[in-house]
Amino acid sequence: MTREEIGNKIIELIKANQPGFEKIEIKEDTRINMEAGFDSMTFVYIMCKIESIFDISIPKRRWEKMMTLGDVIDAVEKELGKKK
Repeated sequence: MTREEIGNKIIELIKANQPGFEKIEIKEDTRINMEAGFDSMTFVYIMCKIESIFDISIPKRRWEKMMTLGDVIDAVEKELGKKK
């Protein structure tokens, strides 16, 4: 799976679950953590959905450090790379 495909899946998930993001262009440097308007429950839900969609597990301490879409894509790529 390419970086672009990973990013597109995550963007689709964010737009489907975060009101206000539907019309925003989300790029790799877009801040998508709780500071971007995610309440803690939405953030946890999105984390779980990302892990489920990609069949991976990302340690909580890594999630807490992620700020941008690029950070999330990097983490997903890293976990997918471990599965090969």
